[in-house]
Amino acid sequence: MLRPSPALLGSTLLGAVLLTGCTAAPTGPAAAVGEEEARERVAHVVDLAAQRTPEAMVALCERNDDCIGMSGGAHHSPDLAPGPDRAPQVLCTVGVPATPSQAGSRLVVLDGVDGHGRPYVTHVLVERDEDGLEVQEPAFWLGIRYTGLQPGRAWSGGSGLAEEDLERHNDAARRACTDTTDWVVEVSGGRVSAADVSPASRGSDAARS
Repeated sequence: MLRPSPALLGSTLLGAVLLTGCTAAPTGPAAAVGEEEARERVAHVVDLAAQRTPEAMVALCERNDDCIGMSGGAHHSPDLAPGPDRAPQVLCTVGVPATPSQAGSRLVVLDGVDGHGRPYVTHVLVERDEDGLEVQEPAFWLGIRYTGLQPGRAWSGGSGLAEEDLERHNDAARRACTDTTDWVVEVSGGRVSAADVSPASRGSDAARS
């Protein structure tokens, strides 16, 4: 009878051990983000930003999306962040329709003034990844307004706008709360029907933990 060589047998056993130790990567979209956990995450971001130091801004980025977009310069001007006496108000939260990677992100809309007294209305997008919740564009005081969420993301900022243009920008950002259905359909590129849009959840409390 033929017998396997010791070398072949060892290789077979090693391969079996390696295969046994492997686990399949998770598939499917990340779980939907609930309203309360989104509010809590944004409150932590607001509290951290209120420290208004370069170190706080670095931590703000590292704990969220690494500030790879408009928030990238936050650590250069930490004084623009609102202090603890200027915590923004939560206008509403809006459930974002599912995508291939997210079963449902959540938008938290904030209204406030920055560290220099300039008003802003901003969209704070909260998503879930393998490490937990993450805020996209955590420098909320820049007045970030999403104009597209599907199939790709597009946004604009209120920083640097003339007073009249800033007012229009802020009014447009409020539409996520005041005209939620049409706004969601627009930023989803028509991929979502009005019947699939949930009403916004209102809120007037300060975004602080």
